[in-house]
Amino acid sequence: MSTILVLLTVSTHPSDSVYTLQYQGGTFLVDRSQYQQLADAFLHGRTWIDAHVPDWLAAMDNLYDEQARGTLGAQTGDPSRWDWAFYHGRYYCYFGPLPALLLFAPFKALTGTDLPTAAGCAFLAILACASLIFLIETLWKRYWHGTPRWLAVLACTAIVAASGLTYLVLVPWFYSIPILASLALAPAGIALWARSSSDGHHTPRTPFIAIGSTLVALTIACRPAFILTAVFGIILLWPQIRAHDILSTRSRHAILSTIAAILPFLIIGCAMMAYNTARFDNPFDFGAAYNLTGCDLTQRHVSLKARLYSVLLLFLTPIGFTREFPYTMDVFSLDEANPWGFLFRNRNIIPEQFAGGLVALSPICLLALPAAIRYFIRLRRSQNSHATQCGAIGFTFLVLAVLIACIDGPFGVNARYLCDMTWLMLIGTMCLLFVWNTDARENGRRWLTVVIVALLIVGIGLQLLWLMTPGRSESWNISNPALYDWLRRLFTF
Repeated sequence: MSTILVLLTVSTHPSDSVYTLQYQGGTFLVDRSQYQQLADAFLHGRTWIDAHVPDWLAAMDNLYDEQARGTLGAQTGDPSRWDWAFYHGRYYCYFGPLPALLLFAPFKALTGTDLPTAAGCAFLAILACASLIFLIETLWKRYWHGTPRWLAVLACTAIVAASGLTYLVLVPWFYSIPILASLALAPAGIALWARSSSDGHHTPRTPFIAIGSTLVALTIACRPAFILTAVFGIILLWPQIRAHDILSTRSRHAILSTIAAILPFLIIGCAMMAYNTARFDNPFDFGAAYNLTGCDLTQRHVSLKARLYSVLLLFLTPIGFTREFPYTMDVFSLDEANPWGFLFRNRNIIPEQFAGGLVALSPICLLALPAAIRYFIRLRRSQNSHATQCGAIGFTFLVLAVLIACIDGPFGVNARYLCDMTWLMLIGTMCLLFVWNTDARENGRRWLTVVIVALLIVGIGLQLLWLMTPGRSESWNISNPALYDWLRRLFTF
């Protein structure tokens, strides 16, 4: 899998380029080396980026007005930067600082050169892949009782394929770095919490709790929404909490376990609050509102209706099938002939390249709702504690996927944001389905196994089509025409 991720990364001939962008009649400057420049800032003891600021930018009445900013950039020939935070006369990187601290800055300090963003993406994607596999293996051994190994492997393959790792390395820009870092941290932290007790009921092992809490807490320094996965510390350790082996002062071990669970969140949370204060004078302000992008985020109001619509698009946007290779299209294409244009035109959403919603690209999620309903119907009469806990874990995964969609939706509907929630949605679905499937197999019914296998295989196939879809960022038909032409000849007759 590592080889595949590296090959996908280099397939688009990535570079940390600087170029001008024409957007809605205005001119802006795109600089993809945000993490390299943030690392340089840290090495020089700064939180702000030492980048050229046009004289006219700080003098504007509202510098977050994209129309006025683009016009002045075109008129002066000295454009402002695109997708950089700007506050009190200085540029900042509002993306999580952890990758710069632990990856880009050490590389610069040791070699004297910048780490290419694509190399950082490939490295973090390999770690994220290992993290997801570690979590899935843990769930299979601890909770997916009665699930054959081959079916667990197939589910693991489908989850990794749909998680967005392949998309993030195909578009190895700075946007991908914090998501990949969070995907490398959160699943491994959750898995360590699950493994902290030998059978889920005995006294937990303090080092496992401490490391798991540290990994999950660090996500707030990458992609803050991932901090919601901290709820699994309660779900997975609930038997120990009830037995007063943790979050209790009953014994020395219980006190140490409590400290191991909580202290990493306090330390890392306070560090991020200090970092936010140093940048934006507010410990709880991560700076997203100061982003110089295609709309004024300081003034943007998103109605409840628009928020819900964005969430629905993230989950339910259909796939745009075509008759020509690769048989799928960018559903949010701005082409007037796009038959799916009604989904986003004249609506208060920010659409970007999109091949389809989460459920469309991973049809196994169609079974999430019936599986959840079945779980709650049978909850009271269930005598199987493992099945009950597995269902609770699965339902929590689903709830977190929806919550993160509600957080991301107002900021845009795109493939990148799907990477925040798809792994949660699929793992939650599989937890609930495997409880159901085990009961069905014990009663001699194999139909659900056949349905699960079929939907997982279809999902993997759809993910492969999505990789080849023209219109997405860094699509092969533009970035690597030779590869695209070879694939076209391979899949057409």
